[in-house]
Amino acid sequence: MNRNKRQLTRDLQNATDYASWRGAAEELDRLDGRDDWRDDDTSADFDWRLIRARLRQVRQFREEGQIAKLVHHLRQGLHWNLGNTGNPRLYEHTLVGTKRLIGEYVAEISETLKYLADLDSPAFDHAAKLKFFGEVAHSYGTSALMLSGGATLGLFHVGVVKALYREGLVPSIMSGSSAGSVVCATVGTREPHEVEELLDPEAAYYHFWRILPWRDVLRNRALMDQNQLRKAIAANVRDWTFEEAYQRSGRVINITVSPAGSNQPPRLLNYLTFPYLYLQEAVLASCAVPVLFPPVMLMTQDERAQRVPYMPLLRWNDGSLKSDLPILRMRRLHNVNHFIVSQTNPHVLPFVSRREPGDGNVLHGARDFAYSSVRGQAKSVIDLVRHRLPVGGVRRTLDLGSSILDQDYRGNINILPDVSLWRYANVTANPSMEAIKRFMLEGERATWPRIEMIRNQTLISQTLNDCLERVERGPAARPAAPTGSGRPDLRIVRARGATN
Repeated sequence: MNRNKRQLTRDLQNATDYASWRGAAEELDRLDGRDDWRDDDTSADFDWRLIRARLRQVRQFREEGQIAKLVHHLRQGLHWNLGNTGNPRLYEHTLVGTKRLIGEYVAEISETLKYLADLDSPAFDHAAKLKFFGEVAHSYGTSALMLSGGATLGLFHVGVVKALYREGLVPSIMSGSSAGSVVCATVGTREPHEVEELLDPEAAYYHFWRILPWRDVLRNRALMDQNQLRKAIAANVRDWTFEEAYQRSGRVINITVSPAGSNQPPRLLNYLTFPYLYLQEAVLASCAVPVLFPPVMLMTQDERAQRVPYMPLLRWNDGSLKSDLPILRMRRLHNVNHFIVSQTNPHVLPFVSRREPGDGNVLHGARDFAYSSVRGQAKSVIDLVRHRLPVGGVRRTLDLGSSILDQDYRGNINILPDVSLWRYANVTANPSMEAIKRFMLEGERATWPRIEMIRNQTLISQTLNDCLERVERGPAARPAAPTGSGRPDLRIVRARGATN
């Protein structure tokens, strides 16, 4: 038995695809008796009685054809994290998944929503469907994938996206800052059937770095060649505006940029706030780390579809400096209430906790409290000094330090790479193909243990948006037939109820 478990542990650590990883993990769960915990509905970590009762009611109403009761039941009883089913403690006990009751509830709700969307009945006509799905989708909220900065470490994000894509779990709302903006915009400028090619490490261009000669360093006030960075971005990101990318891919791309000067807040660029801005310059600006690259002027499309400067007096740089994860802004703009974060920022990784929010014991809580206190005190000291300085280089440096300390670098679900000297040695290096594959595989392996948590916490919102789109297309619309390719289709989940 011990030999078998040791072999399964090795298989788990060396897996190169999710199916292999999951097979080994499920067998280890079985050998360790974790299936008994999974099959037992009871738990102090969520309201299992409520979930079981609502599951029975939904099944009963659907089986008996009580449409009015079913619609009424779902309309005011379908909420994100109902009964604390999103509690991270529920995913501590097994390597794969959590209580079967939670999986059954999520699957039943999803199938019931599809049933109602396709129902042809006077008791639930097209107008009633539009009202129901529009209101419930807005009330329930949606999920977003947020990709942090991280220079070359951002290749980890590609592996995260690959793992989620293979399981059909990539949210359509994505944000990216610095290195994350490259991955976000690359995926967001591909139509659904084109994303597969991006999962091949040899299908993209990864040479972003070239050190300038000293003479050019002094002239440009930057260490790296921005033309090389521009070339790499152009090789991966199509030259579309934010609006064009949304219309063609169905994905909501959000890119953060920070002001290079004073009297400007950081900006979240997307098809709602800046529809006519070009993505390539937005990504270039978000990647413009001070000292390494000069700040960037954004470009926009005018009323004659010509490329012209956007506010030519302004320059922008690295989005992660002041808004690595624009959580508050995305809540307001896109009705997002659930954030999946892939975090690779070099200055963040040594300090960010590996545990999900709400997870852990008293010792871990004390550690988090101590770290939060030290960070808060450091920010207070910096703020005290910077408010007494005139506008200038020192003041701007302290502004950046305050912004970095003031940010929250975690979401509801967090995917993090391991911290190692090898990773830090490659932060500003053009990676070899071997290194690219290693970064991507690490991203996949870090995502696999989170797959079932992500599935359970995103399936209902994805289904609601899919159903709403189908209903909006009209009574004749039906789900697309399987392609037979064996690959999951990308779910296009458009933002609903957006406000500016």
